[in-house]
Amino acid sequence: MMGFINKFKIPTVLGLSIILVGMVAGVYLNFREQVFLSRAAPDLTPQNITLSNITENSVVISWQTSSASPAFITFGQNNPAENSVLDDRDSGTAAGLKPRLTHYVTLKDLLPKTTYQYRIVSGKITSDVEKFQTAQPLISQTGFAPIIGSVLDNDNPLEDGIAYLSLPEATLQSALVKTGGNFLIPLFQIRRSDLSDYQLTEGITAKLTIRSSKGETNMLFKLKASSLPLPPIKLGQNIDLTTAEETPQPTPTADLGKYDLNGDGTINAADHAILSSCFGKRLNIILPGDISCAKANLNEDGVINQKDLDLMTKKFEALGIQ
Repeated sequence: MMGFINKFKIPTVLGLSIILVGMVAGVYLNFREQVFLSRAAPDLTPQNITLSNITENSVVISWQTSSASPAFITFGQNNPAENSVLDDRDSGTAAGLKPRLTHYVTLKDLLPKTTYQYRIVSGKITSDVEKFQTAQPLISQTGFAPIIGSVLDNDNPLEDGIAYLSLPEATLQSALVKTGGNFLIPLFQIRRSDLSDYQLTEGITAKLTIRSSKGETNMLFKLKASSLPLPPIKLGQNIDLTTAEETPQPTPTADLGKYDLNGDGTINAADHAILSSCFGKRLNIILPGDISCAKANLNEDGVINQKDLDLMTKKFEALGIQ
């Protein structure tokens, strides 16, 4: 009888050992796979969540993600899931959202002096419920011209970013950086931090911040009621124009008509902004103000590219324009 039992003892122990080793190996491999996936998983968590452009009937909510993510916002008065709003650059349904690193959503048709709840939906991540309050209607508008500028990524126009404008005791203002690296931030709807009317005055210090997936840049300047476009700024730069002397208007030159793209009689940042807007576009494109992109073809080679941008930059250097 014992011989019969011993006949199966060693194989049985061996089989159990194999099963045990297999289980341990399976657990280990599964653990390694989970660790690998957790490290490789994209980070879609909203960062730098910012409220700007608060008025009596609208607000802008913007943020960044470390990995490109489709995203949108849900909001409502009593329930944050009452309404859904897509990125300003998207259209259609949530199923067709474009993955982005910078996100910019404008909520419209809101009620004055009303508190709303909202959530950010970023990929499969849903943020905590946050709140904001709209302003009361303005009694009077500021009458100041918008802030206009352009941003470069090295020597090329920045293709994707957000421009933020900070003024003392005022709500934050913002605008998307459009194709061509240009942005325009209106000032007529600006409010105080408590959402009451804000009286702009010339000479106060303004701070411009550009955020993008490729970096950040800042510029300090003095506010003017009807200022010219700001000089182009490159990512990574931190420029302080508040201590600089007023730049004299460039004197007319023999080739003024070539570089004065907007026909205002001077060569300045506005001409650089026009060239940036036409960068890579066809010559028959017409910009707002009936400005033809054909004028931006400075070297007359039939295309608007880096060579034209280099010519404009050299002209700025020759005229001492920063």
